[in-house]
Amino acid sequence: MLTGSLAIARREWVAAFGRPLAWGVLALFVASFGLLTLWYDDLFLSGVASLRGPLSWLAGCLLLVVPATTMRSFAEDQRTGAWQVLHALPVTPTALVVGKWLGALGVCGGAILLTAPWPVALAWVGEPDPGPILGGYLGVGLLASALAAVGIAASAWFDSQVLAYLVALVAGGAPWLVGRALPLVPAPLVPWVERLTAEHHLAELARGVVDPGSFVYFLALAAVALRLAVHRVEHRRLA
Repeated sequence: MLTGSLAIARREWVAAFGRPLAWGVLALFVASFGLLTLWYDDLFLSGVASLRGPLSWLAGCLLLVVPATTMRSFAEDQRTGAWQVLHALPVTPTALVVGKWLGALGVCGGAILLTAPWPVALAWVGEPDPGPILGGYLGVGLLASALAAVGIAASAWFDSQVLAYLVALVAGGAPWLVGRALPLVPAPLVPWVERLTAEHHLAELARGVVDPGSFVYFLALAAVALRLAVHRVEHRRLA
């Protein structure tokens, strides 16, 4: 299965970076992140050598950008007829979905790497604690993996790219909406409901606290989404 998944992932990488859309999305991502962290919320005027604020903005940018990188995954294959070609390959539905997911992660990883000048600049002007920076980027990577899985599932279930984008955006943003609703939750339940929010786990990792529960949270979201995608692919193959 691994060989088939890597072959699919390689195909997705070549297809993604061979289109102007991917480069446009990456450019928009970096421009938005720079605008939010250097103009709207100036990193260097805070007086604190910390990336906690920028990492929060980075997570928000990923919420908007990742669905744009995944919406074409299966929907485009349906439109171009490549779906029949993929069905003819000796690749299991699981390998196909995992390959699509790894391909999306490659694009997301490239986007995250483009933010590397921020911690470098922060280290140049101050003495930040490397623990929270590494933990924060680890959290962002885990978030990207979950969002990519949700986007792959949405693309597998909906033939329309626009609909796949909107569904992935709403599903990926649901944990943030739960966080905004915490003031409405009875006080005894707040610690339990808070653990259902992405913000809580990202904040913990950004403080340098490596909690196994955060890994379980993001990986469980990714696993459930990928399983839904595999179920849809299996159903289409039988149909």
